[in-house]
Amino acid sequence: MAMLKVGVAGAGAVGCHYGSLLQQGGLDVVCLTRGEHLAALKENGLTHISNNGSVELNIQASDDPSILTDCDVILLTCKTTALDELCQQLGPVISNKTVLVTMQNGVTAPDQAIHYFPQSPLIAASAFIGVRIEKPGVIIHSAAGHIRLGHWGASGQGDGAASAALEKLIAAWDRSGVDADRVSDMKRMLWYKMLWNCGFNAITALAHRYARDIAKDEDSVRWVRAAMQEAMNVARAESIQVPSDAIEQHLALTMKAGPVKSSMWQDMEHGRPTEIEAMNGFVAKRAEELGLEAPVNDLLASLIRASERK
Repeated sequence: MAMLKVGVAGAGAVGCHYGSLLQQGGLDVVCLTRGEHLAALKENGLTHISNNGSVELNIQASDDPSILTDCDVILLTCKTTALDELCQQLGPVISNKTVLVTMQNGVTAPDQAIHYFPQSPLIAASAFIGVRIEKPGVIIHSAAGHIRLGHWGASGQGDGAASAALEKLIAAWDRSGVDADRVSDMKRMLWYKMLWNCGFNAITALAHRYARDIAKDEDSVRWVRAAMQEAMNVARAESIQVPSDAIEQHLALTMKAGPVKSSMWQDMEHGRPTEIEAMNGFVAKRAEELGLEAPVNDLLASLIRASERK
Protein backbone atom coordinates (compact mmCIF):
# COMPACT_ATOMS: atom_id res chain seq x y z
CA MET A 1 0.00 0.00 0.00
CA ALA A 2 1.20 3.49 -0.79
CA MET A 3 -1.31 6.10 0.35
CA LEU A 4 -3.77 4.31 2.62
CA LYS A 5 -7.45 4.92 1.93
CA VAL A 6 -9.61 4.26 4.98
CA GLY A 7 -13.35 3.76 5.10
CA VAL A 8 -15.31 4.28 8.30
CA ALA A 9 -18.44 2.11 8.18
CA GLY A 10 -21.16 3.01 10.65
CA ALA A 11 -19.63 6.41 11.31
CA GLY A 12 -21.28 7.68 14.48
CA ALA A 13 -19.47 9.27 17.41
CA VAL A 14 -16.62 6.74 17.73
CA GLY A 15 -16.18 6.35 13.98
CA CYS A 16 -16.16 10.08 13.29
CA HIS A 17 -13.71 10.71 16.14
CA TYR A 18 -11.11 8.21 14.98
CA GLY A 19 -11.82 8.84 11.29
CA SER A 20 -11.37 12.58 11.79
CA LEU A 21 -8.02 12.00 13.49
CA LEU A 22 -6.85 9.66 10.71
CA GLN A 23 -7.71 12.38 8.20
CA GLN A 24 -5.90 14.96 10.31
CA GLY A 25 -2.99 12.51 10.39
CA GLY A 26 -2.74 12.57 6.60
CA LEU A 27 -4.82 9.61 5.40
CA ASP A 28 -7.62 9.61 2.85
CA VAL A 29 -10.86 8.94 4.79
CA VAL A 30 -14.44 8.34 3.65
CA CYS A 31 -17.46 7.66 5.88
CA LEU A 32 -20.53 5.46 5.52
CA THR A 33 -23.31 6.88 7.68
CA ARG A 34 -26.94 7.92 7.35
CA GLY A 35 -29.83 10.10 8.48
CA GLU A 36 -29.51 13.57 9.96
CA HIS A 37 -25.85 13.03 10.76
CA LEU A 38 -25.09 12.35 7.09
CA ALA A 39 -27.10 15.39 5.98
CA ALA A 40 -25.17 17.60 8.41
CA LEU A 41 -21.80 16.21 7.28
CA LYS A 42 -22.66 16.93 3.66
CA GLU A 43 -23.94 20.43 4.33
CA ASN A 44 -21.54 21.72 6.98
CA GLY A 45 -18.77 19.14 7.38
CA LEU A 46 -17.76 17.67 10.74
CA THR A 47 -17.28 19.75 13.87
CA HIS A 48 -14.91 17.76 16.08
CA ILE A 49 -14.55 19.10 19.62
CA SER A 50 -11.70 17.49 21.53
CA ASN A 51 -9.13 18.48 24.17
CA ASN A 52 -10.71 21.89 24.65
CA GLY A 53 -10.30 22.67 20.95
CA SER A 54 -12.54 22.50 17.90
CA VAL A 55 -11.70 21.41 14.35
CA GLU A 56 -13.88 21.84 11.28
CA LEU A 57 -13.35 19.17 8.61
CA ASN A 58 -14.76 18.46 5.19
CA ILE A 59 -15.66 14.77 5.29
CA GLN A 60 -16.51 12.57 2.31
CA ALA A 61 -19.67 10.80 3.41
CA SER A 62 -22.52 8.78 1.93
CA ASP A 63 -25.18 6.23 2.81
CA ASP A 64 -24.21 4.18 -0.26
CA PRO A 65 -21.75 1.36 0.60
CA SER A 66 -20.10 1.80 -2.80
CA ILE A 67 -18.23 4.80 -1.32
CA LEU A 68 -16.02 2.17 0.36
CA THR A 69 -15.29 0.13 -2.77
CA ASP A 70 -11.64 1.11 -3.24
CA CYS A 71 -10.69 1.40 0.44
CA ASP A 72 -7.58 -0.43 1.60
CA VAL A 73 -8.89 -0.56 5.18
CA ILE A 74 -12.44 -0.39 6.54
CA LEU A 75 -13.08 0.42 10.19
CA LEU A 76 -16.29 -1.24 11.38
CA THR A 77 -17.49 1.27 13.97
CA CYS A 78 -21.20 0.53 14.36
CA LYS A 79 -22.67 -0.82 17.61
CA THR A 80 -22.67 -4.58 18.19
CA THR A 81 -26.44 -4.54 17.64
CA ALA A 82 -25.92 -3.41 14.01
CA LEU A 83 -22.83 -5.41 13.07
CA ASP A 84 -24.58 -8.27 11.27
CA GLU A 85 -26.64 -5.85 9.19
CA LEU A 86 -23.56 -3.77 8.35
CA CYS A 87 -21.54 -6.81 7.27
CA GLN A 88 -24.38 -7.88 4.98
CA GLN A 89 -24.44 -4.39 3.43
CA LEU A 90 -20.71 -4.42 2.86
CA GLY A 91 -20.58 -7.81 1.11
CA PRO A 92 -20.41 -6.37 -2.44
CA VAL A 93 -17.60 -3.88 -1.65
CA ILE A 94 -15.16 -6.02 0.36
CA SER A 95 -12.51 -8.16 -1.33
CA ASN A 96 -10.09 -10.62 0.21
CA LYS A 97 -7.50 -7.81 0.11
CA THR A 98 -9.59 -5.39 2.19
CA VAL A 99 -8.26 -5.13 5.73
CA LEU A 100 -11.11 -4.96 8.24
CA VAL A 101 -10.88 -3.44 11.71
CA THR A 102 -13.55 -4.30 14.31
CA MET A 103 -14.08 -1.63 16.99
CA GLN A 104 -17.15 -2.90 18.82
CA ASN A 105 -17.70 -3.39 22.53
CA GLY A 106 -17.77 -6.94 23.84
CA VAL A 107 -15.63 -9.86 22.74
CA THR A 108 -17.52 -11.40 19.81
CA ALA A 109 -17.17 -8.83 16.99
CA PRO A 110 -13.97 -10.17 15.38
CA ASP A 111 -15.44 -13.65 14.97
CA GLN A 112 -18.70 -12.16 13.68
CA ALA A 113 -16.78 -10.31 10.98
CA ILE A 114 -14.76 -13.42 10.09
CA HIS A 115 -18.04 -15.30 9.61
CA TYR A 116 -18.96 -12.88 6.80
CA PHE A 117 -15.47 -12.29 5.39
CA PRO A 118 -13.35 -15.39 6.10
CA GLN A 119 -10.69 -14.46 3.52
CA SER A 120 -10.18 -10.84 4.57
CA PRO A 121 -7.31 -9.85 6.87
CA LEU A 122 -8.78 -8.79 10.21
CA ILE A 123 -7.56 -6.45 12.91
CA ALA A 124 -9.37 -6.24 16.25
CA ALA A 125 -9.33 -2.92 18.07
CA SER A 126 -10.34 -1.82 21.53
CA ALA A 127 -11.06 1.90 21.93
CA PHE A 128 -11.14 3.42 25.40
CA ILE A 129 -13.02 6.68 24.93
CA GLY A 130 -15.79 9.00 26.04
CA VAL A 131 -17.35 10.56 22.93
CA ARG A 132 -20.85 11.50 21.83
CA ILE A 133 -22.79 13.11 19.01
CA GLU A 134 -23.88 16.44 20.50
CA LYS A 135 -26.07 17.11 17.48
CA PRO A 136 -25.91 15.95 13.85
CA GLY A 137 -22.50 16.80 12.44
CA VAL A 138 -21.01 17.71 15.85
CA ILE A 139 -19.11 15.26 18.06
CA ILE A 140 -17.63 15.92 21.49
CA HIS A 141 -14.70 13.91 22.81
CA SER A 142 -14.86 14.21 26.59
CA ALA A 143 -12.49 11.59 28.02
CA ALA A 144 -9.67 9.14 27.27
CA GLY A 145 -9.22 8.14 23.61
CA HIS A 146 -6.41 5.58 23.55
CA ILE A 147 -6.80 2.63 21.22
CA ARG A 148 -5.15 -0.78 21.10
CA LEU A 149 -5.05 -2.96 17.98
CA GLY A 150 -3.84 -6.40 17.00
CA HIS A 151 -4.05 -8.96 14.20
CA TRP A 152 -6.87 -11.52 14.51
CA GLY A 153 -7.40 -14.82 12.82
CA ALA A 154 -5.50 -17.87 11.68
CA SER A 155 -1.73 -17.49 11.65
CA GLY A 156 -0.53 -16.30 8.24
CA GLN A 157 -3.96 -15.18 7.05
CA GLY A 158 -3.32 -11.72 5.60
CA ASP A 159 -0.48 -11.07 8.04
CA GLY A 160 1.42 -8.86 5.61
CA ALA A 161 -1.52 -6.66 4.64
CA ALA A 162 -2.77 -6.43 8.22
CA SER A 163 0.67 -5.53 9.58
CA ALA A 164 1.20 -2.85 6.93
CA ALA A 165 -2.24 -1.37 7.62
CA LEU A 166 -1.62 -1.45 11.37
CA GLU A 167 1.61 0.50 11.06
CA LYS A 168 0.03 3.17 8.87
CA LEU A 169 -3.04 3.55 11.05
CA ILE A 170 -0.96 3.84 14.21
CA ALA A 171 1.42 6.32 12.56
CA ALA A 172 -1.46 8.53 11.37
CA TRP A 173 -3.13 8.47 14.78
CA ASP A 174 0.21 9.25 16.40
CA ARG A 175 0.62 12.31 14.16
CA SER A 176 -2.78 13.58 15.32
CA GLY A 177 -2.10 12.98 19.00
CA VAL A 178 -3.85 9.65 19.62
CA ASP A 179 -2.29 7.12 21.98
CA ALA A 180 -2.44 4.16 19.59
CA ASP A 181 -0.42 0.99 19.95
CA ARG A 182 -0.21 -2.59 18.74
CA VAL A 183 -0.72 -5.48 21.15
CA SER A 184 -0.03 -9.17 20.64
CA ASP A 185 -3.00 -10.60 22.56
CA MET A 186 -6.23 -8.92 21.49
CA LYS A 187 -8.46 -11.51 23.18
CA ARG A 188 -6.97 -10.44 26.49
CA MET A 189 -7.36 -6.76 25.58
CA LEU A 190 -11.02 -7.17 24.59
CA TRP A 191 -11.76 -8.89 27.88
CA TYR A 192 -9.84 -6.19 29.75
CA LYS A 193 -12.19 -3.57 28.31
CA MET A 194 -15.16 -5.88 28.88
CA LEU A 195 -14.55 -5.53 32.61
CA TRP A 196 -15.10 -1.76 32.41
CA ASN A 197 -18.20 -2.15 30.25
CA CYS A 198 -19.76 -4.69 32.63
CA GLY A 199 -18.94 -2.53 35.62
CA PHE A 200 -20.03 0.87 34.36
CA ASN A 201 -22.26 0.86 31.27
CA ALA A 202 -25.48 -0.52 32.76
CA ILE A 203 -25.08 1.18 36.13
CA THR A 204 -24.45 4.63 34.62
CA ALA A 205 -27.39 4.13 32.26
CA LEU A 206 -29.74 3.21 35.09
CA ALA A 207 -28.49 5.90 37.48
CA HIS A 208 -28.02 8.66 34.85
CA ARG A 209 -24.63 9.50 36.36
CA TYR A 210 -21.19 9.88 34.82
CA ALA A 211 -18.79 6.97 35.28
CA ARG A 212 -16.37 8.96 37.45
CA ASP A 213 -19.20 9.87 39.84
CA ILE A 214 -20.22 6.23 40.16
CA ALA A 215 -16.57 5.28 40.78
CA LYS A 216 -16.35 7.81 43.64
CA ASP A 217 -19.61 6.69 45.28
CA GLU A 218 -18.88 4.04 47.92
CA ASP A 219 -22.37 2.57 47.74
CA SER A 220 -22.38 2.23 43.93
CA VAL A 221 -18.79 1.23 43.34
CA ARG A 222 -19.16 -2.03 45.29
CA TRP A 223 -21.55 -3.22 42.58
CA VAL A 224 -19.15 -2.04 39.88
CA ARG A 225 -16.41 -4.13 41.48
CA ALA A 226 -18.72 -7.14 41.79
CA ALA A 227 -19.79 -6.99 38.13
CA MET A 228 -16.18 -6.66 36.99
CA GLN A 229 -15.05 -9.54 39.19
CA GLU A 230 -17.71 -11.81 37.69
CA ALA A 231 -16.51 -10.85 34.19
CA MET A 232 -12.92 -11.58 35.22
CA ASN A 233 -13.96 -14.99 36.52
CA VAL A 234 -15.52 -15.83 33.16
CA ALA A 235 -12.43 -14.62 31.27
CA ARG A 236 -10.15 -16.77 33.39
CA ALA A 237 -12.41 -19.78 32.93
CA GLU A 238 -11.89 -19.18 29.20
CA SER A 239 -8.10 -19.28 29.81
CA ILE A 240 -7.75 -15.54 29.22
CA GLN A 241 -5.46 -14.03 31.83
CA VAL A 242 -6.79 -10.55 32.52
CA PRO A 243 -4.34 -8.71 34.84
CA SER A 244 -5.10 -9.32 38.52
CA ASP A 245 -5.18 -5.58 39.22
CA ALA A 246 -7.40 -4.76 36.22
CA ILE A 247 -10.38 -3.75 38.37
CA GLU A 248 -8.39 -1.25 40.41
CA GLN A 249 -6.74 0.06 37.21
CA HIS A 250 -10.16 0.74 35.70
CA LEU A 251 -11.43 2.46 38.83
CA ALA A 252 -8.36 4.68 39.17
CA LEU A 253 -8.45 5.75 35.52
CA THR A 254 -12.20 6.36 35.60
CA MET A 255 -11.96 8.64 38.63
CA LYS A 256 -9.32 10.71 36.82
CA ALA A 257 -11.24 10.83 33.52
CA GLY A 258 -13.55 13.51 32.24
CA PRO A 259 -17.36 13.23 32.23
CA VAL A 260 -17.83 9.88 30.50
CA LYS A 261 -21.44 9.49 29.45
CA SER A 262 -21.57 5.77 28.72
CA SER A 263 -22.73 4.48 25.36
CA MET A 264 -25.58 2.57 27.02
CA TRP A 265 -26.83 5.72 28.75
CA GLN A 266 -26.74 7.54 25.40
CA ASP A 267 -28.57 4.70 23.66
CA MET A 268 -31.33 4.62 26.27
CA GLU A 269 -31.75 8.40 26.11
CA HIS A 270 -32.30 8.21 22.36
CA GLY A 271 -34.51 5.11 22.41
CA ARG A 272 -31.93 2.96 20.63
CA PRO A 273 -31.30 -0.73 21.34
CA THR A 274 -28.52 -1.13 23.89
CA GLU A 275 -25.52 -3.45 23.74
CA ILE A 276 -26.52 -5.19 26.95
CA GLU A 277 -26.42 -8.67 25.36
CA ALA A 278 -22.77 -8.09 24.36
CA MET A 279 -21.85 -6.93 27.86
CA ASN A 280 -23.55 -8.00 31.11
CA GLY A 281 -25.93 -10.32 29.27
CA PHE A 282 -23.04 -12.12 27.60
CA VAL A 283 -21.15 -12.56 30.87
CA ALA A 284 -24.25 -13.85 32.68
CA LYS A 285 -25.02 -16.35 29.91
CA ARG A 286 -21.43 -17.55 29.54
CA ALA A 287 -21.08 -17.89 33.32
CA GLU A 288 -24.12 -20.15 33.42
CA GLU A 289 -22.67 -22.30 30.61
CA LEU A 290 -19.38 -22.58 32.51
CA GLY A 291 -21.05 -23.41 35.83
CA LEU A 292 -20.11 -20.06 37.40
CA GLU A 293 -22.18 -17.54 39.31
CA ALA A 294 -22.76 -14.04 37.89
CA PRO A 295 -25.80 -12.67 39.75
CA VAL A 296 -24.81 -8.99 39.47
CA ASN A 297 -24.38 -9.13 35.70
CA ASP A 298 -27.61 -11.12 35.42
CA LEU A 299 -29.51 -8.51 37.44
CA LEU A 300 -28.05 -5.56 35.52
CA ALA A 301 -28.94 -7.21 32.22
CA SER A 302 -32.50 -7.86 33.42
CA LEU A 303 -32.94 -4.25 34.57
CA ILE A 304 -31.72 -2.86 31.24
CA ARG A 305 -34.02 -5.21 29.33
CA ALA A 306 -36.94 -4.08 31.48
CA SER A 307 -36.08 -0.44 30.77
CA GLU A 308 -35.89 -1.15 27.05
CA ARG A 309 -39.31 -2.85 27.09
CA LYS A 310 -40.74 0.23 28.82
